[in-house]
Amino acid sequence: MPLEAEIEQLHRKYAPDDQAYELVFTHCQIVAEIAAWCAEQVSEQVDTKLLRAAALLHDLGSYAFYHADAPKRFDHKLYLQHALLGAKLLSDEGFTEVAAIVETHSLLGLTKQEIIDCPFPLPARDYVPKTIEGELLCYADCFHSKKPTFNDFDAFLAGLKQTLPHQAEKFEEMSKRFGIPDIAALAKKHNQPIRSDYTYTKPK
Repeated sequence: MPLEAEIEQLHRKYAPDDQAYELVFTHCQIVAEIAAWCAEQVSEQVDTKLLRAAALLHDLGSYAFYHADAPKRFDHKLYLQHALLGAKLLSDEGFTEVAAIVETHSLLGLTKQEIIDCPFPLPARDYVPKTIEGELLCYADCFHSKKPTFNDFDAFLAGLKQTLPHQAEKFEEMSKRFGIPDIAALAKKHNQPIRSDYTYTKPK
């Protein structure tokens, strides 16, 4: 399990510049904060150290899209692969348990059939969290983006219903288990805006 100092070092190692580091690492810290709150809402046993490590490292692969020569930055066609890139980096660094969680954090977890039906630009296999820590990371990550902004629960759910109804079902179900964090309070604490609308554009 990586220590806090090791986590920061990994971000520094893969961030192309200070601006990217601040944006991505701050996002990861906020997601870790939300995930920790959600973990307190369940009666199931949660490995809080593993959850925090995974949350703090879940977007390590996104640094590849911040390099000056990165093609179509944040195009969903490519960016959805950041979870796989991050998992590979973490596995290479020796953190396989964290890597397994990071690999499945996109949206609320994607099944092979969802990838085929959409289609998503990923190898056609399941990327579904197998642990509660993985589920908590997926859910917490939905409430903040690297814009940087927070996502309103109702707006995010409505956006998913328009284009990814099965993901919307999973989001609603997770909200019943993990609760709905106080986004207004978090936005005020971190001095960031809240998006009042959300639209997920399917890859073409």
